[in-house]
Amino acid sequence: MLKKLLYIHLFVGLMMGCATLPPNNNRKESHSLPPDPATRLGSAIDKQLKAHPGQSAFYPLSSGLEAFIARMASVAVADHTVDLQYYIWENDLTGRLMFHSVITAADRGVRVRILLDDLNQARYEKMLATLDSHPNIEIRMANPFASRSWRIFDIVRFSTVNRRMHNKVFIVDNQAGIVGGRNIANEYFDASNEMNFGDFDLWTFGPIVQSLSQEFDTYWNSEISYPITALNSFQATPDDLDLLRKDFAAAVQEAEDTRYAEALQDTPMVRQFTKEPLKLFWGKAEVIIDPPAKLSKIDDIREEHLPYQLYPLIEETKKELLLVSPYFIPGKKGVKFFGSLHQRGVQAIVQTNSLASSDIATVFSGYKGYRKDLLKNGVRLFELKPNPASKKSKKKKTIGSFSSSGLHGKVFVFDRRKVFVGSMNLDPRSVILNSEMGVVVESPEFAKAVAKRFLEDLPEDSYEVILTENKKLEWKTHEGDQERTYFTDPETTWWKRFKAAVSAIFIPESWL
Repeated sequence: MLKKLLYIHLFVGLMMGCATLPPNNNRKESHSLPPDPATRLGSAIDKQLKAHPGQSAFYPLSSGLEAFIARMASVAVADHTVDLQYYIWENDLTGRLMFHSVITAADRGVRVRILLDDLNQARYEKMLATLDSHPNIEIRMANPFASRSWRIFDIVRFSTVNRRMHNKVFIVDNQAGIVGGRNIANEYFDASNEMNFGDFDLWTFGPIVQSLSQEFDTYWNSEISYPITALNSFQATPDDLDLLRKDFAAAVQEAEDTRYAEALQDTPMVRQFTKEPLKLFWGKAEVIIDPPAKLSKIDDIREEHLPYQLYPLIEETKKELLLVSPYFIPGKKGVKFFGSLHQRGVQAIVQTNSLASSDIATVFSGYKGYRKDLLKNGVRLFELKPNPASKKSKKKKTIGSFSSSGLHGKVFVFDRRKVFVGSMNLDPRSVILNSEMGVVVESPEFAKAVAKRFLEDLPEDSYEVILTENKKLEWKTHEGDQERTYFTDPETTWWKRFKAAVSAIFIPESWL
């Protein structure tokens, strides 16, 4: 018995030892550089900014192709700095193309800082360490796992490692920024042959970019961000870096032989970007973020978190609240909150994933049980089809939240006056665990445009969930000129419905 206890003690001690992070003392502070009007970006936008004093410019990136081009085009004209912060960055075709543009910028003297969440990057650690060896590139990992090889040992730190940095921002020369829901991977840029997420970003210019840079600096210099050199002992050589350059360059050649590359050459945005100014929306805006401490302090001040910063906008809403969220788990408090909105005359319209379009069935299981209560409290509830009609039409533009695989954009519209675009889902993970960010744009012109596209496409792109007099759920949709009604979750098998039902019983809502 004593021997067994000693073995248990030794095993626990081993796990504890493996789950200890190294010192983070060598983290040097660095900050965004002031905007330089002499840069290529500064010269391109300066005249329009002067015509709109105190305002920022916004271009909605509705399609994956446009979102990819905006990023590539921004880095291509970078003169001083590139700052990138992401939850996921895959080493697939679009990821390698992005890395190629980054290392090319660094080779011409641009300072590059990349901050990545540590959860999804284990496979690429050696590659990232090699990239970090470039004199103009620095890479840091947010909320890293202590054990680099056997992450299961970090189970003793579960309450910490279960919290992830979900922020997404792309900044060039402190003069152009991209913020929204997209990660860096094929499926976010309509480049996957298997699945593609619909999503939504904003390409931004003007004062709002300096606020995005402040957000980046806050995370970059925080205690949760570790230089990759502090976590990995791999010592890259100049030959390793040259091999990496060749690999990234090969992605450029690979892309030339794809239909994706052909499409990149002929999007309206490419023609506008190269031949005439982009059609921009203008307005005042602010960046709202979760503090980095949300990832390390379990009992921190929730009033500082992003959802609480959104509450005043909801309280100001008098008539209409439009919410697009791929993962939607309101909880009992959320249902009650929607009921209070309904009582004071606010119509809430929510679009989320259907069971057929959802990429994470367990999250759907957390949402499905609230549908009846939401409908009773006046919410109009729409679930995305797995193959929405607007996606099939090349001529028709949506707000970018639709695809053959599911919803991923996070967009909230308040009385068609203000719009929030960011990384936050309406679920417990975003609200309580992960760090999130976004921008609030005050522009009736932009808000009306987003609302118009959203509402126009709902009847054909989504199933409206209806609560009948018999307290049963039905799904109604328009297919061409016909209205069709379903009596179970549309376009799903009994097995998929069964798994969602079982998950709803056994998986705690707080884990979703």
